[in-house]
Amino acid sequence: MIDACIFIRYFRATDKRKAYLTELHVRYPKLCVSSIAKYEVLNGASDRDMAFWESCFWQITVLPFDNSTIMVARNIYRQLKRENKLIDTTDILIAATAMTNDLPLATFNRNHFERIRGLRMI
Repeated sequence: MIDACIFIRYFRATDKRKAYLTELHVRYPKLCVSSIAKYEVLNGASDRDMAFWESCFWQITVLPFDNSTIMVARNIYRQLKRENKLIDTTDILIAATAMTNDLPLATFNRNHFERIRGLRMI
């Protein structure tokens, strides 16, 4: 599963063939993204960039934020709050989506996500 920061760095890359997202796509032909990460990307996109993002996301499975994911997110939040290590709510929701779907997460924000017990990362 791909975090929003991977997509954003891909967008900014001058040579997309050398971007980490391209490398991930070669290693893992079936990529997915949480609906929360897709929201983060699209929320920051300008209207003129929407065609780029639509072409980027059409071939990637978008995983929903459902009731099971809500419960996992609740547990993550409570664990981090108890340990005084809270991270952004969107990162908690993204991690919960990965964990609910038993998927590793590719991210550049390792320092946030490493706080979450049980989350596998690429």
